[in-house]
Amino acid sequence: MANTTAEQARGAKIMLELRDIHKSYGGTEVLKGIDLTLKRGEVLAIIGPSGSGKSTMLRCLNFLEKIDRGSISIKGETLAFTDESGEVHYATGSDRRRLLSSMGMVFQQFNLFPHMTVMENLLEAPLTVKGRKREEVLPEAEALLDKVGLLEKRDAYPGKLSGGQQQRVAIARALAMKPDIMLFDEPTSALDPELTGEVLRTMRELAAERMTMVVVTHEMAFAREAASRVIFMAGGVIVESGDPQEFFAHPQEERTRAFLKNML
Repeated sequence: MANTTAEQARGAKIMLELRDIHKSYGGTEVLKGIDLTLKRGEVLAIIGPSGSGKSTMLRCLNFLEKIDRGSISIKGETLAFTDESGEVHYATGSDRRRLLSSMGMVFQQFNLFPHMTVMENLLEAPLTVKGRKREEVLPEAEALLDKVGLLEKRDAYPGKLSGGQQQRVAIARALAMKPDIMLFDEPTSALDPELTGEVLRTMRELAAERMTMVVVTHEMAFAREAASRVIFMAGGVIVESGDPQEFFAHPQEERTRAFLKNML
């Protein structure tokens, strides 16, 4: 079975590829040459101290921030590249929108539309961005709410939900756009500890279904149990990466060991 899994991994399609990614804010270099490849079905957990560049890397992936240098490819197509003069060029118009729509993102804050019901939050993007018909999207949205355990809340407004429920709605809303890749930026950091478990349970179910995921997280148990690979970032660079069991049992770098000692 292990050989079969290894063969599948080798033959898996590359979904994301970052090469030599640099990003600075006001003269402070936040990303210092990030190289990263993500294959279909992988769950990549990114851990590290605050200010290490984890969230910035996700925001660069989703075009919420522009890179200063490097290249980004999504499913083999170029989103951004740097020419010989050092200028960064992005895909434009419909090409950029198409590439970005293949990724769904869940933020620290839930960002639900407060004036819309739970169901309306799920329907909004498929109807307005993709121009799909309501009767076509509605059963899909109902299935997603059922998947995250919130179908009975379909007519509730976000303000009536707990933080954990709002975050699960946010996950369902991202999934409603049928993304190939899900990006999570510290999805439980704004939640009380007792609400964290329900969100992580939903994410574990997605991981078990082989959804391709990049998860910036401080939840070490999730990284160990649900991820197929773990990356430790510090000071704007990838310090260490590896299989979760090996990574947590035998970290190779001193910076990794010091971080894990404080977290575990």
